[in-house]
Order: sequence, then structure tokens, then C-alpha cells
Amino acid sequence: MRRREFIATLGTAAAVPSVTNAFAQANGNPQQVSTALFVRLEAKPGKEAEVAEFLKGGLPLVEAEPATIAWFGVRLGPSTFAIFDAFPDEAGRQAHLNGKVAAALMEKAKDLLAEPPAIQKGDVLAAKLPR
Repeated sequence: MRRREFIATLGTAAAVPSVTNAFAQANGNPQQVSTALFVRLEAKPGKEAEVAEFLKGGLPLVEAEPATIAWFGVRLGPSTFAIFDAFPDEAGRQAHLNGKVAAALMEKAKDLLAEPPAIQKGDVLAAKLPR
């Protein structure tokens, strides 16, 4: 499944790359969401359940990141997974890339994944997030 299909699956007509203003609600204050990450993960045979659990376990870590406005761990197929997340700016995206979830992913990648994570940076074109 390609990036455009994935984002359409999430209910958004946008494909990640090139900027606009979208708004999210954080602590009652609207925030601009302008940058994103799409990370494709291919599990090693027999490691699919562990990758799924890893993604579920990442949620509490991401909830502690104030600049990660939206984060999704998804399954795209039997052995294919992805992470999609959005940030207010490049500093927020870099903080996430330097955070605990990214560190844990890189630590477990050789054991769980058939290939290194495919990390793609993008700009949010449009978003609908909770108010």
C-alpha cells in the first residue's frame, strides 16, 4: 500500500508532502500542524505479533511528547505496519525523532523487522483533528 492509499485509509484526502495550515487542539489552544512522518515497517516472518505489540506499547511514550499532535500505529497487511504522526513544526518532529519511541524502534529493528524502517518526512496538506 502506497502512502496516498494509507492516508486515504485514515480518512484524509491529503498525501503527505507540502504545507498548509491545519489545526489541532492541545490543552484547549489551537496549534498549527505542518510537518509529519510516515514510517513503513515490514515485520520478519513470525514477528508480526511482536511488531503489533511494540506499536501498541509505544502509545504511552508518545503521549508524553507535547509536540506530537497526532500519532497512529497501523497495520497495513499481514506483515506490513506503519507509523504516521504530525507535529506543529520541524522542532517538534526532530524532538520525536530523538525521543523514546524512535530509540526503542531502532533498538528492536534488527530483531523484529525484515528491513530497516523506511522513514519519510512530509508536510501536512490538510488535517481533521479533534477540537
